[in-house]
Amino acid sequence: MSQTRPADPTVRQIIAAMPERFNAEVAGPLKAIIQFRLDGEQGGEWYADIADGKCALIEGRRDDASITLKMAAATYVDMVMGRITGQNAFFTRKLTYKGDISLAIRLHKLFRPPEAAELEASA
Repeated sequence: MSQTRPADPTVRQIIAAMPERFNAEVAGPLKAIIQFRLDGEQGGEWYADIADGKCALIEGRRDDASITLKMAAATYVDMVMGRITGQNAFFTRKLTYKGDISLAIRLHKLFRPPEAAELEASA
């Protein structure tokens, strides 16, 4: 199992910075709820509520999510930091999903990669 590295941002920093990293042009008229269920150290549940060209990140669970992505928190950090792709995480069974897989495929386009300054500001 992978572990976050000392220099890595925390899951909360990454999640908090997601609205600033949201790409409204790519999203277009998309209306979706993307649920993140992250296990282990730094784990928790958050969902992205995407509508009207905006994205809000809220802590908690939505049972009506368009897609639910479940993985270890460390795997999520590895994906965001570019050390593993979502496809690789899925095929190695580090990531499971329920719902609209097309949203998972578009995730890396809906949210641009984080920059260090954004993550520090979200701390």
